[in-house]
Amino acid sequence: MEKEALAELLKKDLVVGYVYGLDGERQEYYFEKSPSNIASFVMLKKDHADKIVLTDTLDRLILNTFGEFINSCPDQKLLQDITKELVPMQLGEKEPVSIPIASVEEVQAFWSQESRLRAWIYCQIDAPEDTHGALKGQKKELMDYAEQMEFAVVGESEDIGSSLDCDCAGLAEVMKAAGDGKMDILLIKKLDRLGRDTAKLLEFLRGLDKLGVELYSPLEGLIQLDYQSPSLSLQ
Repeated sequence: MEKEALAELLKKDLVVGYVYGLDGERQEYYFEKSPSNIASFVMLKKDHADKIVLTDTLDRLILNTFGEFINSCPDQKLLQDITKELVPMQLGEKEPVSIPIASVEEVQAFWSQESRLRAWIYCQIDAPEDTHGALKGQKKELMDYAEQMEFAVVGESEDIGSSLDCDCAGLAEVMKAAGDGKMDILLIKKLDRLGRDTAKLLEFLRGLDKLGVELYSPLEGLIQLDYQSPSLSLQ
């Protein structure tokens, strides 16, 4: 399932579907709760199911089945509504609806990704010599560091020239992404990739700090401002 579609699905009132196969294996799925969706899910999974158990996300029973046939459903009103949808499907008078269904692996991967800090990679070199090779190597180093730190890389940009001393498109993209709340971390190779003018550098980092963005580099770790000095404190 596409990430955007999965994100929308997980905002809904969900049913957790446990499908117990004839071989004894159990598979777990998530889909939106409605009588029609429940009936369709049962019919879509019946051919490989010994039994199906449906719960809400708090593990409260919605219904269970023997194959495609309902065994129990505590909510009698819901049972009536599901039966109205399910029986015509069982009689071949109506086809089950193709509904968005996410596997537990997809859901867990999505939640894991969402819980990770979002990192933006910024690459910069001073001179145009060997631009492709230098930028490629810098990006790989930062990508490897992001993976090591378990950051989720959400974007990247690059510049050639002293970043804080010129109107650089890459750095402008960084600030727009930060201002739009798209990132938690800015990754750079080392601090001087942002410029060597201390006053401008401190101003830039204060801007990131106000936006809740932290600065990391493989060589210097977490880079923090010491507002008392003011100076840079590396941790």
